[in-house]
Amino acid sequence: MSCFLLAGCLVWSLRVLYKTGLIVLNVQDTLEESLDVIDSRVDSIDRILDIPLFSDSPEIKSLRRDMIACREAITDVAFSMSSSMKPDLDLENSQPAEQQ
Repeated sequence: MSCFLLAGCLVWSLRVLYKTGLIVLNVQDTLEESLDVIDSRVDSIDRILDIPLFSDSPEIKSLRRDMIACREAITDVAFSMSSSMKPDLDLENSQPAEQQ
């Protein structure tokens, strides 16, 4: 009797572990796709921020500061979600921060 109970618990545990593993793999795939989108958006923001400002308007300067803050926030999220990215990379110079 106890063997059947143990076998039933083992089967149930394996089923739950399998379902959990599938959920983790789906979340990982979604995160990887999101990181690709984030990378492309950060590149787009960097290109826009490289354009020199020809207006001294406070609104434009404020918008530029907001875009820089957004870029940094997006980069922080990407660094925290990915172990393959190196957080010590300096975005301004595209060189590791240690070599400056």
